[in-house]
Amino acid sequence: MKTLLLLIPVLALTACGPKSYTYEAFYDVEGTGKAQLTLTVPGGASQSETVDLPVKNRAMLANALGKIMLTVKPQTGQATCKLRVEKEKEITNAGAEAKCAYEITESTDN
Repeated sequence: MKTLLLLIPVLALTACGPKSYTYEAFYDVEGTGKAQLTLTVPGGASQSETVDLPVKNRAMLANALGKIMLTVKPQTGQATCKLRVEKEKEITNAGAEAKCAYEITESTDN
């Protein structure tokens, strides 16, 4: 019985551990043809690639607080980017250069 009583405070403290700074994010890009896609994620390296549009439900992980930035430059016409971070509202933008950004802060729900 004494052992059980000693474990209860330890279990309670474990449940109140530090907040995780790992966030799942997903993006879509609508349009036609090819586009230059540049993605910057907190806690990771910036990456750039040429993709065939459309791009659907691509996933990424952000391992720190900061800004996720997605920039899409279609070779012709316009594109629409959509960015979703965890349970937050979707960010959408369109244009000849579409930019979607989201700032991950202490209050971002993960």
